[in-house]
Amino acid sequence: MKRAISALAAVGLIAAVTAPTTAAAPKPKTLIEDPAGDANGLNDQGMGDGSNGDHVTPADASTVTDLLSISVANDAKKLYITIETEASPPATQGVGYRVRFNPDGTGGAHCLVFEAFHPGGGNDLTVAEGHLRDTCEGGDPIPVDVIGYQLTIDRKAHKAFAKGATLAAPQAQAFVYVGSSYPAGVAIVTTDTTKVGKDYKLVK
Repeated sequence: MKRAISALAAVGLIAAVTAPTTAAAPKPKTLIEDPAGDANGLNDQGMGDGSNGDHVTPADASTVTDLLSISVANDAKKLYITIETEASPPATQGVGYRVRFNPDGTGGAHCLVFEAFHPGGGNDLTVAEGHLRDTCEGGDPIPVDVIGYQLTIDRKAHKAFAKGATLAAPQAQAFVYVGSSYPAGVAIVTTDTTKVGKDYKLVK
């Protein structure tokens, strides 16, 4: 009996040592919420200005590109963007997601554009790829880690992620992504768009 208890204690210790630690994970803040069942592949919904996330065409059976929410979190070193959809990628068809912040003030483009591209029919990707583009100041795209729903980037990668900075007026799209290879592919149909969400301030 003593032996059995010791064995169980040992198993418990191993589990405690090997279990992932989540206590230090930053708590995400939901910035955008989008209704389920409004994605479609019947027409291109376009980039839009984010003022209207409702769609006039009938819903199509598009679950992987049906956006539900966009959440953001940060710790001292990283910025985390979580893209929630009705069903998780990858899909049969190659798909991608775009989350953009900080409008340029002219009613035009957003300056910070995060994009994630997932493998599937129509492209040659074998793993998900992602980047951040600065459409206002230019420069090469900055690589972003893409694991499932989450995009992660070092805060040192861009001055917009400094302590006290605000990521303003977030807006998102989901799209079909085709092409020979990343980043040479192209978004051919935008299947879901969202309204503009809440600002996010980096407090750490």
